[in-house]
Amino acid sequence: MAAMLSLKPTMQVMSASKSSFAGSRLSIAQAPATVAQPLRLNVEMSRRCEFTKKKANNGYTVSFSHTRNKTLQHVNVQSKKIFWEKEKRWVHVKIATSTLKTITKKGIDAVAKDCGIDLYSLPYTDVSDARVNWLKENNAPPKKKNKRAMKQPTPA
Repeated sequence: MAAMLSLKPTMQVMSASKSSFAGSRLSIAQAPATVAQPLRLNVEMSRRCEFTKKKANNGYTVSFSHTRNKTLQHVNVQSKKIFWEKEKRWVHVKIATSTLKTITKKGIDAVAKDCGIDLYSLPYTDVSDARVNWLKENNAPPKKKNKRAMKQPTPA
């Protein structure tokens, strides 16, 4: 009869049975250490137009024998940089190609107003004259401040 006692999560102690050698010491067996794996989430970017909020449609693929299998009809969403004349900047958006055609026809300001989008809240690349002049003078883009930097240095 071999009894097992658990001392720690990584170690186990096995007591010697009567049939084993007399006067033997207890043997310590190393249990396989379980390493905590980081939680991996399967995160996909949403296939949704940022302007019109278009998304995939549920549909069926129908075979010749009329067997129907469920499928998704995805929106043709592309990541684009659209130039915004008013603010002289490239606005980065994920947009459906049908919405892109509408922007070409009406303009980005009119479409954003119709869709209720604040263009100032979107990520952008600035190409205004003031920005170009500043880059020429300083030879580098400005560096962001480290928000987590310590306010006062640590004493030595």
